[in-house]
Amino acid sequence: MGKLWAGAFLVLGLAVAAQGVPVITGLNGPMGLLFAPDGRLYVVEYGLGGDTEVEAINPETGEKVLARMGATSRVLRLEPDGALEEVARFPSVAFGQESSGASRLAWLGGLLVTSGGWNQASMDPMPLMAVVARVGPQGPEKVADLWAFEKAQNPDGYHLDSHPYGLTVGGDGYVYVTDAGANALLRVNPSTGAVRLVATFAGLPGPFANPARGGAQEMDPVPTAVVVKNGVFYVSLLSGGPFLKGAAKVVKVEGGKVSDYAAGATMLTDLQEGPDGQLYAVRFAETGERGPIPGTGAVLRVRPGGFEVVVDGLAFPTALAITPSGDLYVTVNGVGAPGSGAVWKFAGAVR
Repeated sequence: MGKLWAGAFLVLGLAVAAQGVPVITGLNGPMGLLFAPDGRLYVVEYGLGGDTEVEAINPETGEKVLARMGATSRVLRLEPDGALEEVARFPSVAFGQESSGASRLAWLGGLLVTSGGWNQASMDPMPLMAVVARVGPQGPEKVADLWAFEKAQNPDGYHLDSHPYGLTVGGDGYVYVTDAGANALLRVNPSTGAVRLVATFAGLPGPFANPARGGAQEMDPVPTAVVVKNGVFYVSLLSGGPFLKGAAKVVKVEGGKVSDYAAGATMLTDLQEGPDGQLYAVRFAETGERGPIPGTGAVLRVRPGGFEVVVDGLAFPTALAITPSGDLYVTVNGVGAPGSGAVWKFAGAVR
């Protein structure tokens, strides 16, 4: 399990989007959206763990805890008649209010999925944890093992932790992954599974010494999504706990060098390119003294240097998909009560 949502669960309560219409409801931790080439919408949910007890490490305390595991993380497809078709299942691990499962989707001759996280150096990962997988006729199949890369290379130099999250396919045919645990942007060869480092991300200024970063007064950057435009990578950073207001940003990676592109946001969970060529980010929530504030999620237009609100009043949104006509589809209640997750549509929000 990775540290993506560690500490984000202090004041989470059920809320609903202020605008738009629901197109899918009853989800458990929706994390990713994708329109396939045939126009059908896919959604992936973290799931609820399961009945099998496994040993895990709490990413906040480093202590061993018992977690619950089961194949409850699902990839679902919305059919033209409104029915939901289950496409694949992945392992889901839960302890307390935290869970981890399949996260994001991409298309390369078929469906690609980032799945799970791992941070236990003394144990081999459970199947389909901390991997990029392909959904084949017989179910999910591992394409690349990102935990093996983290264990061998540890690019940020801190605790071993891999949580492959953001996912996209570049024009060069390679698959690009933001590893939210390793704080790195990685390139995956989809034919061989070979993993190569593109960039690591520096810590963000924090309010106190962080033992997970060698005692530095820093928060983890926690990269959550990547967009490739003309050979340049744009990456959204969530920021680690305590999720300070204004600490999140979008950075640019060019020639292996990382620079700020737009700063001053809070808890960015996704980044997509719209049909207008602009970048759009998802803000999970604004934060206060007790953590994320319900009903303050938003879709933001990313401008060089800053952000503009496109849709706000959202309930803990995590992912975004945009149609060629400018309709926004957003997952809400990505963290929340079982069955509270949904996908909402905002028609013509991008023009």
